[in-house]
Amino acid sequence: MDAVRAFIGDWLDPVATVLGLLSLVPIVWTWWDVTFGRRRRERALLQHIRRAPGERPAILIMDLLPGKNIRAAVENYRRAEPPLAAIPDERLVQIERDEFLTPDDMADLYRELRAAAARLLAAGTDCIHYFHAGPGIVAALVGAEFANGARVLLYQYEAGTYRCFGPLRLP
Repeated sequence: MDAVRAFIGDWLDPVATVLGLLSLVPIVWTWWDVTFGRRRRERALLQHIRRAPGERPAILIMDLLPGKNIRAAVENYRRAEPPLAAIPDERLVQIERDEFLTPDDMADLYRELRAAAARLLAAGTDCIHYFHAGPGIVAALVGAEFANGARVLLYQYEAGTYRCFGPLRLP
């Protein structure tokens, strides 16, 4: 039994102390980054957004017509327009339905729209290119959701291509 105690005291305690001190470095580093680094990055992002408005656009695709996938047409239009082609895929959100909307579906659609809006606004988006295929009431919902946030430019499919109808505004 004394040999076990001697082994623990002579070998395991010093090894455990060294390993504990070595593991303390990444723990403190992570704590520092989470506590102070995140705030610094958020402040830098907000300052960048204030200095350069319109430089963080996003794309919102609302495909609410059953049997009609507009994503391919939007991608083709996007490739042809350099400002839209420069938007990264992280700031592209698509909401789609495979059935006609009913009044019972509006609550779920609105929840999904709110989640998409939160995701886009959290990314610092200040201009949203909105491609719409579906009932007009949904465009009003989108305009109301982003009324105090980002500017929303409405695109509608017309004559084989998309046409920008301008910004959505509340009266």
